[in-house]
This record gives sequence, C-alpha cells and structure tokens, in this order.
Amino acid sequence: MTDIMTQRLWLIGPKNIQNSLLLGYLQQNINYACAIIDPYTQQDNQRIDAQHLICIDASGMKYERYQQILEWLPSENKVFFINLEGDKEHERLLQWPNVCGFFYKGSSHNHISHGLSSILEGELWFSRRLMSRFVATNRKSPSKIPDSIYALTKREKQILNLSASGAKNAEIAETLNVSTHTVKTHMYNLFKKIDVSNRIQAINWAKEHLPSQDVA
Repeated sequence: MTDIMTQRLWLIGPKNIQNSLLLGYLQQNINYACAIIDPYTQQDNQRIDAQHLICIDASGMKYERYQQILEWLPSENKVFFINLEGDKEHERLLQWPNVCGFFYKGSSHNHISHGLSSILEGELWFSRRLMSRFVATNRKSPSKIPDSIYALTKREKQILNLSASGAKNAEIAETLNVSTHTVKTHMYNLFKKIDVSNRIQAINWAKEHLPSQDVA
C-alpha cells in the first residue's frame, strides 16, 4: 500500500510567507508533502505525477493565465484555486473537468484544509450558489426522441448499434450468430422504420438518437 506521504501538493504561485504558512498547515493536516513552484513552466511537469494535487494561487492573476496553466498541466491532476476574488470571471474555470475547488481571499487555513479533505474524498468544493448558476446556464432540454425508435426491435437495435460502431454485415452476423441474409433483412426493415435509404443515413440516425449502450 502506498504511503500517503509519498503524495504531494504543488502550489503554483509566489514564494511568500502567506503561502509558506499555508503549506506548512496543510502538510500537517492532510499529511501531504507540499512545495511551491515559482514560476511555473511546462518543464515543471517532469516533477508532477498524475496523483499529485495542484494548488493555484490566483492573487493578481488574469483568466488568460489560469487557462494557460490548466492547458499546460497534466489533465489527470486535481486542481484547486486559492485567493480568488469575488467576481464572476473565474466561474469559467468550472468548465475544466480537473478543477475541483475554489477558495476565496480571506479563507482561513482551517477552511482550506477542510475543503481539501473533501476534494481528496472525491467531492467538489464550490459554493451552492455558484454550482446552481453554472447548472442553470449549461443545462438544455435533450433532443426529442423520435417515435420510430420505439418501433425498432431489440435485434434491430443491436444491428444498428454494431453498424454505428463500424462493423460490416459479415462481422455483425458472426457476433450475433446469424446469417448475413438475416442481417440484411433486419437492415432493410429498420431502414423503413426510421425513414432512411442507406447505411450511412442509418448510422447517423443511430448516433443521434440511439443510446450508446449494449442492448444484447
């Protein structure tokens, strides 16, 4: 079992007394080895492993620099920000899958440590108001399911899914243990049901409307 002290937290930001004190506190409370990277460049990724935590000090930083750092960092690393301002510009960072938490200016060491413990448990550390606003902005009604999908048999859905994955008739026949003639018959029938005239149109229809799952 891996010793947790082999885990590391990198703080990308200035080497000042505030950040040094924060890292000292976190190292004691989350039992991670902590260090500061100042300045951060792509070459620093040689020291960063996938399981390492990344803390970005947002003090005086513009969104363009946030984005540059996130583009440079390995996508596997969990990232959180400290010293964020109260404006909304940083909310765009929520679109990055590896961004896990926001801590604002004035947040206590205890508050950051508590939030970081939640992040280590697989949770996200954002305010409820922020998450509600993000969800409300990004949600949209799903595409209407065409009535024709309910007319397809289980076997026709199987064949359509296999076709959409790139399988040829002979491969589909072998997978389903049927003849190629049977596959062609099913294809002809499903063409009529979903109102398409060729295989390409059927595949495009499947990618848009048919759930990408095993219906076997």
